[in-house]
Amino acid sequence: MEKEAVRSGSDPEEFSLSEDGSDEEASSSGSESGEDDKESLTFEQLEALRRDGGLSHQAMKSLLRKQKEKEKNRSFKRENKNRPMEMSSKRPVPRLREVVQVTKKETRDPRFDSLSGALQPDRFRKQYAFLYDEQLPAEREELKATLQKAKAVDKKKELQAQLTRVQQQIQEERSRRRKEAWEAEQKKNEREAVKAGKGVFFQKRSEKKRQELIRRYQELKATGHLAKVMAKRQKRNAAKDHRYVPSTRRQTD
Repeated sequence: MEKEAVRSGSDPEEFSLSEDGSDEEASSSGSESGEDDKESLTFEQLEALRRDGGLSHQAMKSLLRKQKEKEKNRSFKRENKNRPMEMSSKRPVPRLREVVQVTKKETRDPRFDSLSGALQPDRFRKQYAFLYDEQLPAEREELKATLQKAKAVDKKKELQAQLTRVQQQIQEERSRRRKEAWEAEQKKNEREAVKAGKGVFFQKRSEKKRQELIRRYQELKATGHLAKVMAKRQKRNAAKDHRYVPSTRRQTD
């Protein structure tokens, strides 16, 4: 009854007091709805509103900032699986669109991949020493047995070529190991000489080559292959020298 009496009255002050600030709530709700309406406006509409004097420059910047944050936090989801997914117009659509998720198997080549680290020759040779100590000798014996059973000429030639290649690999590895052992022994002797008081000595390349030839000669002599190697070398040198021998002229009567 009191509210109705006050509302029917003509005094605006009594009306405002009787409502207990309801007008302020209405005005505040109206301002909030106005702010929401402004946030939904485009940049062109906000610019026109600012030119008309209904919006300050600072308020316009604030509204644009809120719009950007709202757009950034917006999640694009489909309301139904049969509907297409809504995409943002701020980012261009990729040319190649992935429709089906495909799991890609990544392969890694340890020769060219940085994850493998730097090459350590000594460690590498120790890890793969079984190739020359076990696998290649077993393959050589298997090729020998297969070569004895083969009857076709073409098959024998192919097996003989494979056997020669395997034997050459084994021989090269043995020679390399002997050379490395000899070089390690030379370095050890130099270090012991430096510890005994000798100055640091750097060997010349020609001297290294001479000592390498001496080591090779002694190795061939110990294994019994010296005569064979020397005969082959002499034959090759004779063929080279034969090119410079003048041909005899035919004598005419």
